[in-house]
Amino acid sequence: MKRYINKIVWMMAVICGLTSLTACEDDAWSNDNPEYENVFIVAFADWGPKSNNDKTYTVAQGSQVAVPVQLWCEGTRNFNADAFLYVDTTLKLGTDYQLVDANGNVLQQDANGAFTLTWDLMSADLTKNHRVQTVYLKALNGAKGKVTLMTFDPKDVDEAGKLRISNGGTKDDDTQYYVPNNFTGQYEVRCLTVNYKVVVTIN
Repeated sequence: MKRYINKIVWMMAVICGLTSLTACEDDAWSNDNPEYENVFIVAFADWGPKSNNDKTYTVAQGSQVAVPVQLWCEGTRNFNADAFLYVDTTLKLGTDYQLVDANGNVLQQDANGAFTLTWDLMSADLTKNHRVQTVYLKALNGAKGKVTLMTFDPKDVDEAGKLRISNGGTKDDDTQYYVPNNFTGQYEVRCLTVNYKVVVTIN
């Protein structure tokens, strides 16, 4: 129980300690703060044992594994929002694995390699500011290996392989930053430099 409580406290500290960069504290998510009203955060729902990009899943050939993804958004809007997922793997999409939504629809990559998740923001928010939907990775009886799911484009790194961040620099320490996921004229979706990836191993 103590470990569970400490994890919750740590997660809230990470989220709320970043208010200088974007919307995090409770009032920032409310409709009373127009600056951040349409700024949303996408992340994987399970933060893993150490809450730092260390969540892993295992799936057998011919089976599938559920990977829940959450969007922070309080209240309702008069539009829906798209967030993107990416993959980093040597396995072949459609031959070794595929991603499907909760209805069994196969998710397709766009020209940039992104899978689009559409979030219903017009319906009542029953979970405060955490809207969760589940993506399923299916192993197609092909090759074995690892598939890394990410909330930022794995190609968006500098020449040294460091993650580019929203202020134009790169991540070179243990500080958490916000990273662009989907910026439109109507809303922004951002992700964190923690909890931005999970690794699925196909056995």
